[in-house]
Amino acid sequence: MKIFLKGNLLILAAILLLGLLLRAVFINNSPPSLYGDELTITLDAYALLKTGHDQLGNFLPLTFPMGAGRPAGYIYGTIPFVALFGPTAIGVRILSILSGVGIIFFLYLIGKKLFSKKVGLLTAFIGAVSPWDISLSRGGFEAHFALFLSLLGIYMFIEAKKSPVYYLFSALSFGLTFYTYPTYKVSLLLFLPLLLWFQGARDILSNGKKYFLVGISFLLVLGMLSLSQTFITCFKLQEVRCNLTIIGGSETRFSDINILSQGKLKNAIEQKINSERQISNLPKNLIKYFHNKPVEYSKILIENYLQNFSMDFLFLHGDRNPRHNMGTIGGLYVIEIILLIIGILTFWEKSRKIILFLLLWIIIAPIPTAIVDFPHALRSSFMLPPLIIISALGLITLLNHRNKITLSIIFFLFFIQFLFFIQKLYFLAPNEYSSFWSYPAKLASKIATENKDKYDYVILSDRINDIEFAYPVYSKIDPVAVIAQNKERSDLINYPMKKFGNVFIGFIAERELLKFINSLPGSTLYIGTKAEGEHLSDYEVIKSLNKEVVLVLKRKP
Repeated sequence: MKIFLKGNLLILAAILLLGLLLRAVFINNSPPSLYGDELTITLDAYALLKTGHDQLGNFLPLTFPMGAGRPAGYIYGTIPFVALFGPTAIGVRILSILSGVGIIFFLYLIGKKLFSKKVGLLTAFIGAVSPWDISLSRGGFEAHFALFLSLLGIYMFIEAKKSPVYYLFSALSFGLTFYTYPTYKVSLLLFLPLLLWFQGARDILSNGKKYFLVGISFLLVLGMLSLSQTFITCFKLQEVRCNLTIIGGSETRFSDINILSQGKLKNAIEQKINSERQISNLPKNLIKYFHNKPVEYSKILIENYLQNFSMDFLFLHGDRNPRHNMGTIGGLYVIEIILLIIGILTFWEKSRKIILFLLLWIIIAPIPTAIVDFPHALRSSFMLPPLIIISALGLITLLNHRNKITLSIIFFLFFIQFLFFIQKLYFLAPNEYSSFWSYPAKLASKIATENKDKYDYVILSDRINDIEFAYPVYSKIDPVAVIAQNKERSDLINYPMKKFGNVFIGFIAERELLKFINSLPGSTLYIGTKAEGEHLSDYEVIKSLNKEVVLVLKRKP
């Protein structure tokens, strides 16, 4: 028994090490730079570390306005790593990397708890090599940390059946999830009743009732406070519009992007309804029941929801966003289609309640995504754990049958797709999709830093995507200076700009570019976008990793 236990631990350790390597290797170069959300997270975490305020000067906020109302979880979780590694790629991404390793570990524990140690190990292995989770691990994604916290909460809740004190830890973990990624507020509110059913409400209340009720009370308080951040509104008397706020800044992203708030979609639906009502031959008193907004929005919701279960999303192309899906393949390996079917069919009779629980988990998980748009690797990530567990059930079924030919084919196809994914992840995607990671802003920041002592003025065009966040991060600007410039910009020949020493970041009208540069009383380096080259003369071009021109440099001695 001891030898068997030791063997299992060694296998688990090897799986965790594999998962860590796949998530951490080349992390500073693949992805090649930090994109907008990572940059603002880094600035806020660095500012909090140094001053106790965010980059806008708010003291220990719960939401962050510079991130469009970003919840606090990932930013505060990043502070220790920014303290250790500085405002760098590893500093902002290591929390996501460790979340990935933690997810593998809790997949093992949940698989073991629901089925067996072998299922737990296979679940951990599939999680370790999962394209979906590897991609999410390699960026500073709040959703990935939220997925880790939710799995921690689920395992603690299941474990609480034996040790009721775990209800308190489960409630804390779920509560922190609410403060980490917006769509998990909806996902968990729908999922927790399912978890309660799975564990058995009567068993819970008969064993550990006190801990459970305290945990529920604690979770309700955290949940209500979190939800209030989404819906509290503050009307500014001197403004026409209403801004969502939470003590100076509200979580607006989910509120702004759901399908009911999308202006273009709303206009398209209204035009469609008006057109159909005009040409319909139905009696006028019946037309409104067939052609109306609830009907149209319902169809969109259903379409959005079902897309999460499509072959294209799950197995072929994913959400087609190279930032979330670095290998631009499905979140699951194609061979897992067979494993999922075998897993469900094989275990339905002997573990019906568990399989039903996993299937309902998968069904619930994409609902928040459907409210917003089509499938999204971040918003839909809560459906990944049950899919991995069921795949492991299919794999263990094949292993138990010991058909060497079938197993050889399965592992060969699995390995081939894994190789193609890895080569694209590490060697192609960083170059091909560098613009998705704001690489031109990194280039511009590097050029500005290297040349600021050679010129009287270095001007960075804010047409370079994310440059106003990139330069302070890559140049490690003192957060006090960042806060000051965010509060009040400096003027340079009547143009408001952010000023860091002799480096200025701002907007100059294209037709005024040459006049502006020539009017500066000293040597000048202007760094702008490719499009701005049309309004300049005698400029240099800078190419990105994909060999395309992304920047122009105009020098004035």
